[in-house]
Amino acid sequence: MKNIIKIFSVAVLLSVLGGCTKNFEDYNTDPKAIRKDDPSIIIPSMFDPLMYIQQNNSQFVDMMVGTLGGYFADGSRWGNQNYDTFNVSDDWNRHTYDKAFTAIYSNYFKVEKITKGEGHYYAIAKLLKAAAMIRVTDCYGPMPYSKVRDGEMRVEYDSHEDVYKNIIADLSDAARVLKAYVAEAPNSKPLALSDPVFAGDYGKWVKFANSLIMRVAMRTGDRDAFVDAYNAGEYIKTNSDNAMMDPKTQGNPYSIAQAWNGGELFVAASIIDYLTGYNDPRIEAYALKCTKDQHADKYIGLRRGYEKMPTDHKLYSRPNVVASTKIPMLVAAEVQFMIAEAVLNNWISGDAKTFYETGINLSFEQWGVPVGSYVTNADLIPADHNDPLDANSGYDRKTTVKIAWDAETSEAKHREQIATQRWIAGYPNGLEAWAEWRRTGYPELCPSVKSLNPNVIRDDQQSRAYGMRRLRYSFEEASLNTENYNKGVALLKGADNEATNLFWAKKSLPNYN
Repeated sequence: MKNIIKIFSVAVLLSVLGGCTKNFEDYNTDPKAIRKDDPSIIIPSMFDPLMYIQQNNSQFVDMMVGTLGGYFADGSRWGNQNYDTFNVSDDWNRHTYDKAFTAIYSNYFKVEKITKGEGHYYAIAKLLKAAAMIRVTDCYGPMPYSKVRDGEMRVEYDSHEDVYKNIIADLSDAARVLKAYVAEAPNSKPLALSDPVFAGDYGKWVKFANSLIMRVAMRTGDRDAFVDAYNAGEYIKTNSDNAMMDPKTQGNPYSIAQAWNGGELFVAASIIDYLTGYNDPRIEAYALKCTKDQHADKYIGLRRGYEKMPTDHKLYSRPNVVASTKIPMLVAAEVQFMIAEAVLNNWISGDAKTFYETGINLSFEQWGVPVGSYVTNADLIPADHNDPLDANSGYDRKTTVKIAWDAETSEAKHREQIATQRWIAGYPNGLEAWAEWRRTGYPELCPSVKSLNPNVIRDDQQSRAYGMRRLRYSFEEASLNTENYNKGVALLKGADNEATNLFWAKKSLPNYN
């Protein structure tokens, strides 16, 4: 009997040990130790390219390139090489491309290897890759995407259309996996402590992914992709679901930039002019008043594109941000404006006016400002630019676009209304503003004061108003990926310079009247 008990005990012990060996690493690893093969340790490095928080990255990309969207003006000239004068240096020009590729793919493939391309960690990594690369392809055009492999980023370019198609496919796949995960584990938030956008809430990442699909589909004219995301019903509908990047301990980079050297970042003339012309109370949330004595009660925007800055340029309005201010990436108001445009496109049914007005109301709610009678104002129009600090920088606007939606107004004017209010609500996301301005031609921005690249963008008001259409490819692509770079330029169907339009861009400025 004792022998039987001994044999049974040994068998049980072996059985237990055998079962444990499958999970040996889980049960015998210091839970506080950092593991190199833990996706939750790797993925946080992939968030920054969605909206840079690190101050140097933010300045090189979201602030400098972002000036092209009409929200900001740089207060320094840095040797007269700037985006707003269309002659940026090769070194600066490469950052939007190189920084995203390095940060995303070096980590994405680690996650892919660890997860074997399956599960929720891989899905969120795929989503972050796609979201970051939207910003890159919006700036440059055709680029490597579908053929990028671990350790192989200097590969063949996809056509610009195919880049977007692959991005939409990745977003759709990621949303599907994350949605299934939420259904199985609704209270689980594996990235809760390291996710600076949604604190690990995968359900909100699903809404973000579908909203991004709608943004891309609107850009490219992909009706089916837009309708599929819209009909799924899971997109950003309320401000509680807004995608907001939390700067955490690094601090809001716009807050840092406006203090550098007495001020290197100012609110641009165009956004101030639209807000003042419309008597828009969001101006208090967006900007600070001028600090010059006799103009201390006024908002004065700085015109972009000076060769030599005005003497008092550091006294212009600056962004109203503090270190803890979160940065919007994609918000409910924008989605409503996209849906309004989709109705005008006959992609979906509905009342464009309702979606348009809902978008305005959501934006006011987002910024904590009472909307009052703003939506129904049928008289006010954007203001001309009259700068009391520089009498030579004035600009008379042609547009007479109003706020109130009138059934008798032309469809073209309704499109301008949607694009204008979407642009106002999109502040301070300069890259997105620049993309939408190129796509729609709206709003009417103050042209840069000067073109210092006249061989590409002539130094006349019409050419400066049409502005910069894309970024040149990183010089490292031309030198290290030469054959594929040359094929990519051929796909671009134009020269690799700032004057070549991307396929979805408006080929001329609209008639604003």
